[in-house]
Amino acid sequence: MPVTHGGGVALFPGQGTQAKGMGAGLFDRYPEAVSLASDVLGYDIERLCLEDPDGRLDDTRYTQPAIFVVNALSYWDSVDRGEPPAGVLLGHSLGEYNALLAAKAFDFETGLKLVAQRSALMGAERGGAMLAVVGASVQRLEELLAENELTTLDIANRNTPTQNVLSGPAADIDRAREVLAEQGLRVAKVRVSAAFHSRYMKPAREEFAAFLRGFRFAPLAGTVIANATARPYRDGEVATTLSAQLDGAVRWSDSVLAVLRSQPAARFREIGGEGVLTRMVRQIETAPVPRTATPRRVFAIAFAGGDENSYRPLNEHLGDIELVTLERPGRGRRHSTPLVTDPDALVADLTGQLRDHLRDNAGEPFAVYGHSLGARLAFRVCQQLRAEGLPAPVRLVVSGECGPSVPSRERDTWQLTGDAFWAHLDELGGVPQQLRQYEDLMAHYERVLRADFTVLGRYRHPHEAPLDVPITVVTGDLEPFTEADIVAWQRETTEPLVRHRLPGDHFFIRAHWPELAHLIEGATP
Repeated sequence: MPVTHGGGVALFPGQGTQAKGMGAGLFDRYPEAVSLASDVLGYDIERLCLEDPDGRLDDTRYTQPAIFVVNALSYWDSVDRGEPPAGVLLGHSLGEYNALLAAKAFDFETGLKLVAQRSALMGAERGGAMLAVVGASVQRLEELLAENELTTLDIANRNTPTQNVLSGPAADIDRAREVLAEQGLRVAKVRVSAAFHSRYMKPAREEFAAFLRGFRFAPLAGTVIANATARPYRDGEVATTLSAQLDGAVRWSDSVLAVLRSQPAARFREIGGEGVLTRMVRQIETAPVPRTATPRRVFAIAFAGGDENSYRPLNEHLGDIELVTLERPGRGRRHSTPLVTDPDALVADLTGQLRDHLRDNAGEPFAVYGHSLGARLAFRVCQQLRAEGLPAPVRLVVSGECGPSVPSRERDTWQLTGDAFWAHLDELGGVPQQLRQYEDLMAHYERVLRADFTVLGRYRHPHEAPLDVPITVVTGDLEPFTEADIVAWQRETTEPLVRHRLPGDHFFIRAHWPELAHLIEGATP
């Protein structure tokens, strides 16, 4: 059985979960962090949280830093107690800053400065209000607002399929409260002083965006789902995504659904808080979830030296899914065609084969799979399909390779000579020993292998917009990939990355065809 990377999904609550006594038992465990927080904020954070002597805990300017600190301490405590660091992180509104902290986008001190500025800007806004509404979908709520001339209100929080929060001018919120109650919906005012996550926060957004320009953010060490987009954060876009959150809706339900689509058996754990987010997840889980189409075909691209027979054992486990291997020139049924060593020419050749299949089977869902060199080529083929306006696969499954923006570990292999070349291939484990008995086959196979490794050596990553295609990456637990090598695949998709580890070395797939077939199908093995 595969091991899903990371300790499940961590949920961080936001404003509204504050209460006197919050963080009890945590402050003594992390005295240095608590002292730093008090120095940065200019007040005793421990006393505010535990005693709230001046009644400031419900003041946004103090609420948000307090929750950020307690969430951070709670997460560190969970890891110190043996919980593995989460692989996927979600935070509700303010909680997103804790998700980014856990993903190492910034350090604790920087997070405090960001939250302090955010809370000051939001706390300075006046004249707005928010209203929680239970019992109507987003679509129904929008219809009711239009029918009653309440289009001045925005849906600020999309928490569950039937729980949403409106935001806008206070007078209009009061009228909406009466109108929606008459429709039989449950409504409740939210204890805030402004219309958070709505168009009315645009001035605060612009000021916060200017503030964020003074910071640099590190590459993410985990997948963080953004409130504003319900898609993973992308390296280099942390500042713009954070500023967009101020006047954009918190798309919590969509964010949870994005995780459930990629990891149907995901284990959610709430950090801090009183279980509010956990209850929301349960409501979202029990609602009907659209399923991603099961592919009718999987188009596979072989690893270095491979041909159309390389994935033959996989075919036995694919059930009704047809396996179509895209054959590279110079091997298999195309053995008389000259070998190709230029990556762009090879991608064009493979895309041409796939284009013919798509034309003959228009509208049928399909997947694309590749191992090692095949993984990079499969990714490039998906990019080319997009460039030509052709249908996209329902998923891209890659194995045995780091993200394509990371240079291949085998980029210099093609330059090895003689025995050094074959000794290195023996280390990789991809060459059958019986082949050594036949000099003519060895000579042919060496030409094929050198051509493929030359492609790896000449590969240059095209930095294009990420694919709107789910990517599943599978690695062997004995492969020498780093965390950064695998996380690099997240840059190439707008969907949450699905990651699995299986026992074995670089050619672990040969012992795990059934699990691989399940991943191609879209199931969780």
